[in-house]
Amino acid sequence: MNGCTPAQANRQGRGRFASVTGAIRPLILLALVLLPLTLPAKAQAEPWAPGQEPAASESRRTTAAEALALETLRRQPATAEQRRRYLNAAQELLERFWTPRQPVRLLLAGERASGCGAPVVQHPMAFYCPESREIGLALDLRRSIRAARGRSNQDLLLLELAILAHEWGHHINREQGLGPYRGGLGLTARQEELAADWRTGILIGWLLRTGAIGVDDFTQTANLLFEMGDYERLAPQHHGYPRDRFDALIRGMGSQIRPGQQLGSWSVDTAETFSRPLSADGGIRLYDVRRFEINREGQITTNLLGGLLGAASCLWGSREQCLGMALQQGKGRADGRYTQRRLTLHCAAGRFDVSDDAFEEQPLGRDGKGQAAVLAARDCPASADRLRAGGS
Repeated sequence: MNGCTPAQANRQGRGRFASVTGAIRPLILLALVLLPLTLPAKAQAEPWAPGQEPAASESRRTTAAEALALETLRRQPATAEQRRRYLNAAQELLERFWTPRQPVRLLLAGERASGCGAPVVQHPMAFYCPESREIGLALDLRRSIRAARGRSNQDLLLLELAILAHEWGHHINREQGLGPYRGGLGLTARQEELAADWRTGILIGWLLRTGAIGVDDFTQTANLLFEMGDYERLAPQHHGYPRDRFDALIRGMGSQIRPGQQLGSWSVDTAETFSRPLSADGGIRLYDVRRFEINREGQITTNLLGGLLGAASCLWGSREQCLGMALQQGKGRADGRYTQRRLTLHCAAGRFDVSDDAFEEQPLGRDGKGQAAVLAARDCPASADRLRAGGS
């Protein structure tokens, strides 16, 4: 099949993507993921499923000590050199974590890729080139992501680790397959992206499980990741709504952490909620909670970052996906994020209340996240028995 050059991709995309100039200039993301339309024969091996992982000594060579060393480096004073050292250390950890058959080279800002016709790596680039097995990473995240503004350099380094892990996910997808996203008649860009997000979740879950990062480290990074994705569901290069990609991330994490597990002072209550106890006064218990929520009332029409972790695809006849992802515009986005709230359990009444939401105190069964019922089952046995019996 014929290849697709960056110039051809730009010409083909003129009718598909709008372009904005002047004072309201969109952020142009050059994200490259060059993949054939079918997986090579060697990529058919299925990754492990949650609950069926090989022993740690068999599945990876990384240790908790290495994860903690990487986290120590992240928290050092922020300089350009510290960032470079951190990303190179993260690259080494990812290679040991996945133990690929073929190594991957990391290129940072100012370095030139040797394959895929990519230019010098520069902002805003995050790509994986399979023909040369190179990952390019040069992102000014504060320029690219609205929610990154005001974040510390340490916070953004963890986001860069997640982006690097995602690009590594593309490489491992080629060697091991797409895991739970391999179904269907043929490979699509969306399946590829979600499988890479799933592998990102496996790494982040492992970092949580080892204690290298904390719950708030994860939730803050997840909130930034949620801004990535696109809404062009019918487009052939569609790579998932932010919610789709978040679900893939959580699915990967589920291979490493489970509801009921302790992560320092925090408990994993459900796949999308965490809690830690603050006080217990008689039958009233207070918790600090993190809950993933979507507020569809806050949808806005704006320029969207079409795919910070993705690529414009030449799936309409080319051998490979092409360089040159432009922003899509005029789409409404739902504001989904981990919230920081207080949850109060009234054990005797079998009711709960979450701070700063639109609801008054409610029966346990009304919690759509399921967190209140989990906490009651653990800390208020009488309330949990009444819930199971069908009481309010």
